Amino acid sequence: MPETRGTIKGALIGGVIGAAAALLLAPKSGKELRGDIRDRYSSMQDRTKQLLSEAGNRTREMAKHVGQSWKTDAKAEMKDDTEQVAQ
Repeated sequence: MPETRGTIKGALIGGVIGAAAALLLAPKSGKELRGDIRDRYSSMQDRTKQLLSEAGNRTREMAKHVGQSWKTDAKAEMKDDTEQVAQ
């Protein structure tokens, strides 16, 4: 899992650096360049919001699953304890 996060993080950072270099080294006027930077920034901002939303949804799903699992385990343990006390 940590390797995957590192790979994704490296790819994102490399992509940002590559995109910035491409924009800055392209033969465009300042106005065009600023427009391209603005567009790229907006696009990356939207993508980041989407990824964060997906991560939040996955986290909520996992937390719900873990909570249900704990609840089920706790009920089973209580039942076992109750049966032992009853004997």
